[in-house]
Parts: sequence; C-alpha cells; structure tokens
Amino acid sequence: MSVATAPAPAPPRAPAAPPPPPSAARSLAVMVRWGLRPLRRAPLVWGGGVGALCALMAAMWPSIEDSMADLMQSYPESLRTAFGIEELTTVEAYVDAEMLSLVIPFVLGFFAIRSVERAVVGAEDRGHLDVLLALPLRRAVLLVGAWLAAGAALAGVLAVAWALTWLVGTAAGTGISAVTMAAGFAGVWPLAMCFAGLAALVSGLAHRPAVVTGVAFGTLAAMYTVDLVGRLSEPVEPLRWASAFHWYGSAVHDGIDPLHVLLLSGAGLAMVLVGALLFERRDVR
Repeated sequence: MSVATAPAPAPPRAPAAPPPPPSAARSLAVMVRWGLRPLRRAPLVWGGGVGALCALMAAMWPSIEDSMADLMQSYPESLRTAFGIEELTTVEAYVDAEMLSLVIPFVLGFFAIRSVERAVVGAEDRGHLDVLLALPLRRAVLLVGAWLAAGAALAGVLAVAWALTWLVGTAAGTGISAVTMAAGFAGVWPLAMCFAGLAALVSGLAHRPAVVTGVAFGTLAAMYTVDLVGRLSEPVEPLRWASAFHWYGSAVHDGIDPLHVLLLSGAGLAMVLVGALLFERRDVR
C-alpha cells in the first residue's frame, strides 16, 4: 500500500529588484511640470497686468501723436541720450520708450527671480524641500527645472502682454505692427532669464528667500544704473559692457540680435549650472 507524500515546498522567491531611478531627462521634465503648476495663472495675472499698461500706452498714441515732435524738442539732449530716445514717430517707438526700456524689464525681471526663488529657497523656508528631496531626485535637476519653468511661464506672460498691446493698438487705429512689437517683447525674455539665473546661483548659497530676491533684484537695478550713467559719463562708459542692459538694447528699433540673446540667456544658464553645483554641497534647513 503506497502512502501519498506531500509535495516539496517551493523554493523561496528572490526579492524583486527595486525599479531603477528615473533618468535625469525624465526627472527634469517632471520638475518643469511641477514648477509650472503654481505659475499656471501667471500669464493671465502678470501678462494681463503688464499688457494692460502697454495697451494703455498704445491707445493714447493717436491723441498725442501730433504733439510728440514738439515734446521731443523740449527734452534735453542728455535725457534723450540717457534713455535711448531717438525719434518717437511711431506707436511702437512710444511703447518701447515708455514701457519696454525700463518698466517691463524691471517687472518681469522680478517675476523671473521670484519664480526661481519660490521653487527652491521658498520651498526650503516652508519646509517642503526636505520632502521633495526624499525622492530619487538630484538637487541640480530641481534647480535647473525651476529655471526652465520660470522661462516657460515668462514666455506665456510676454505672449499675453504682446497680444493685448497689439489688439488694443489695432482697435485704436494706431497702425501698430505685430511683428515689431513681438520683437520688443521677445527681447525681454533673455534679459529676465539672465537674472533668474542669478537667483538660481544665489539659491545655491543662501537659505533665506529675502536674500535671494534682494541680491538678484538689487543687481538688476545696479546694472541698469551703470548702463544709464555710462551713457552720460565717459569715465563710466566702459563699465556698460558688464551690464546686462547694455546687451538688452532695443529690439523695437534694431530688431532681435541673436548674439545678445545668446549672451544673456547663456549667462543665465551658466549661473544656473554653477548654482546647481553649490546647491548639491550645501545643507538644507
């Protein structure tokens, strides 16, 4: 009589290998999308506000066009030289002189700086950065992703501002050129991204949002002052080469200079990469 034997127990399974961490490119794409989430309303809010100011300037042009020649003659020559005012004979030149030469670079430079600062040092200050860095994510990817997200949001802000300016200017019968105004607004992007790169660099060293914003925006204001004074004073004029505003120029009058775009955006990217190296080495509070 045969006796049934119990089947031999199955050998234990080897534990499953953990999935490999995502590639740097995939992580960067995720961080850009994550960085854009808090900025998704920026084109409407910032672009709408900036565009409304520029549209107001364009709408005013028909009422002041005839008197602009006499007004220009009343301006001192030094003042026209300092602010790069040549002949305000078109609505595009008027919007450029009133908004694109100073107001828009300062406002959107501040926007780009704050966008990078909030994603890195701001998250650290709120206590969110520790949780984020618990993921298989390099700090350099986080910093570069914040800079790219700021650039994408800034492009949306400029597009909305351009559209409002052109639509209102066209409705007011100014004969405004869509292409010329597009060049003017597009020229702001590399300038603002240069200072966003500076914010990323300071974020690699500082722990406080106020320090990052203060250093980056203070440098922006200082560079504008150096460029302005350099136009009026020969001893200071060589220092203009160190100012980002010297390379900003006026795309409305001269068109977009690819060299200037590469210099400004390249400088911003270089500062981001240096900031990423510093960020990898410092402690997170």
